[in-house]
Amino acid sequence: MVKEADYLISLCKAHLDGEKVRLDESIDYEKLFSLSTAHNLGALIFCVINTSENKNAVPKEAFDKFKNAFYDAVMLYDMQGRIIEETDRLLSENEIKHLYFKGAELREYYPVPQARVMGDVDLLFNEDDRERVKSLLTENGYRLVNSNGPVYDYEKDGVKIEAHTKIISGKIGNADAGPLMTRAMDYAVFDGMRGKLDINFHFVYLIAHLAHHFWFYGAGIRLVFDLAVFQKRFELDFEKIFSMLSEIKLDGFAKVILSVCKKWFGEGNSYTDDTEDTERFILSYGVFGNSNRNRSAVIERKELEEGRSGSGLLTKLRLLFPPYEKLRDIPYIKFIEGRPYLTPLAWLYRIFYNLKYRKGFVKEATKDIGSDESKKEAQRELAYFKEIGLL
Repeated sequence: MVKEADYLISLCKAHLDGEKVRLDESIDYEKLFSLSTAHNLGALIFCVINTSENKNAVPKEAFDKFKNAFYDAVMLYDMQGRIIEETDRLLSENEIKHLYFKGAELREYYPVPQARVMGDVDLLFNEDDRERVKSLLTENGYRLVNSNGPVYDYEKDGVKIEAHTKIISGKIGNADAGPLMTRAMDYAVFDGMRGKLDINFHFVYLIAHLAHHFWFYGAGIRLVFDLAVFQKRFELDFEKIFSMLSEIKLDGFAKVILSVCKKWFGEGNSYTDDTEDTERFILSYGVFGNSNRNRSAVIERKELEEGRSGSGLLTKLRLLFPPYEKLRDIPYIKFIEGRPYLTPLAWLYRIFYNLKYRKGFVKEATKDIGSDESKKEAQRELAYFKEIGLL
């Protein structure tokens, strides 16, 4: 699918630059749709093929799939837009400072905003306002789905809201983005009660967010395209940007990713020519690493990061009985917060929860732990992550 991957990137660039293309009739458009879907770009690609003079080069069945992806995206955009308007009104009327970030902000910078699909609405406000926001939303028909950790999840009319008091917390590889990212509201510019992140800080966040997914399971084309869209829209101060990235130890990783962005989409600057391994990694696993991923290898890589190289059995035991520090951040175990003495009960609850709701995922993620293939892939990935400055 290398040919289709290269073509997907070229169509994204055409969309960004507002160029009409003559479609390549040798492309397997079913494969292109599958790849576009994996990277959450189906709606965007429809915008390109639908304006092509030879759009009949796309077989009808494949064309209809792209078209349906776009119409689904338009419907979701409208639904999410109504929720953004409503929550903005509620928070503003009650004098609660807030802002929207990630996809809720980024999509408005896309050539066709509806084509930038997002799974949920990301909302940020000060931690002191957590309980006020909770009361306000629940009193106005928002269902509280999760109330554990720094992110509370709400749902209304089929739209999910992630209500943050921190936009990133904790480590990303060897980087610790927490100290900088917890100050996000200090980097916001407000018009009344609604604000926007400073453009340079927001760009640093986008790189940190990409790094976060990259370090876990993967980060796909769409997240790199976000960087291209942002750079095309704004005149950024890269001296400030790299100063902040250096503070959280992501400057080396950023140079690799930004070089890929320049190579693929022609935006920004190139800092290295050695991007082939990173391009391959980005293309391999879908938008958030959910496609064709050996999750067992990821688990084993994280064991290696922590200096462990024990047996598969020990790795599985550590997964089965995590420490309190990890348990308290799991959304469905909210009862343990501030009560480390309940750790054994939390272990039992987590086991029953996973058996009931996540049995397939857990089985798939752990089935190859300890295998030679997973160990070798984990070691290769560890070396690669060190090479690009993520570890």
